[in-house]
Amino acid sequence: MTPAISLKGIGKKYRIASSKSLHLRELLSFGKKQHTQDFWALQDIDLEVEQGTTLGILGRNGAGKSTMLQIISGVLQPTTGTVTVNGRLTAIFGLGSGFNPEFTGRENAMMNGLILGMDRHEMLERFEEIEAFADIGDFMDRPVKTYSSGMKSRLGFAVAVNVNPDILVIDEALSAGDASFKKRALQRMYDLRDSGTTVLFVSHSMGMINRFCTDAVLLHRGHMISRGTPEEVVGQYRDVLEKSQNKEPDKNTERDRQLDYTIAHEDEDDMPDLPKGKRGQRRPTGEAEILDVELLDEDQHQAHRVPAGSNLTVRVRARYAQAVEESAFGAVLRDRAGTLLFANSTDMEESSLGPREKNEVVTVDFTFGVPYHPGEYGVEATVSGDAGRLLGRTGEAITFAVVAEELAAGAVSQPPSRVEVHDSEELGPAT
Repeated sequence: MTPAISLKGIGKKYRIASSKSLHLRELLSFGKKQHTQDFWALQDIDLEVEQGTTLGILGRNGAGKSTMLQIISGVLQPTTGTVTVNGRLTAIFGLGSGFNPEFTGRENAMMNGLILGMDRHEMLERFEEIEAFADIGDFMDRPVKTYSSGMKSRLGFAVAVNVNPDILVIDEALSAGDASFKKRALQRMYDLRDSGTTVLFVSHSMGMINRFCTDAVLLHRGHMISRGTPEEVVGQYRDVLEKSQNKEPDKNTERDRQLDYTIAHEDEDDMPDLPKGKRGQRRPTGEAEILDVELLDEDQHQAHRVPAGSNLTVRVRARYAQAVEESAFGAVLRDRAGTLLFANSTDMEESSLGPREKNEVVTVDFTFGVPYHPGEYGVEATVSGDAGRLLGRTGEAITFAVVAEELAAGAVSQPPSRVEVHDSEELGPAT
């Protein structure tokens, strides 16, 4: 399959002067004396994005995130390398970027659609939907220069997501607007993603990247230093932030912690309540079905609230819809922001399940020490097959609360401690 986006050897160089006076001296010397230096905003970026991928892009300010998106969108030309984009691309950079302030919202919307290659008749057909989504009332027929920043954001997003893009590029475009607009915008992003649109999404919100994206990359000082699952890349991003903070003077630590929490949970409360299968995760093949997941305390009683530092058993019961030669049960623990804390599986513990017949039911217990930090956590269960195929998974996380007792300083969680495979049973076909 042809990738939606291909970057090969991309670099972007700027020439910067330490001050205006030095730059003037260089001009007056006709270039004989160099008072400027080269700054590479991006270097050696190789990236392919398959069609239908939702790619989250993380990195500190100045890492090169916006520069990379602007190069992909054609706003900037790279200094080195080549860019290939296959399909209609729409991009949202900030608030109302690309709008003519003298034109009305209606005129700007029409102009943007025509630039994207849509004919006038098609734009007229879509305009009612664009107008309803923007929800700016009579301002649609007033000059954009009279708009608030929120209205510009609404109109820009409404146009971008209602012209059937093959590729949608979003650079921190949801930071403005009220909670109602954010929910509507996010739901539309999910709809586009699930219809096969390729989405590139820059956000400082680690919770958003975890929940929305199928893949993620991490940029640092103009280099792409990591690509993988959102959980993996978010973990590496946290490491980058921690190392950067350790190099800085130890001051305002409480304020820093508050800021870190705000960034990690940004937009979390605005996330729409999504139906099953809409959290940026792989879709299972259906060859196995998770029948139920039980949470049991140390006395093997149903557990919804457990003391910090105690043991918890996750009992996963699944039915095979087809015979399989190889399979593995897995359990994943996440915090409320969706950040992966740890994962374990029968494969990792070398507890072989062996071949399984159609309609056979297997139960596996995962026992581990719960986190020390009080709060709400979620457990998800999976059944995977050979070559990493996802056979089945829980639709929604099973949640439990950790309540404070004696907190261990600096402790996050204990590692999983035991996995047990129980005798199987056989059921008739599911009804």
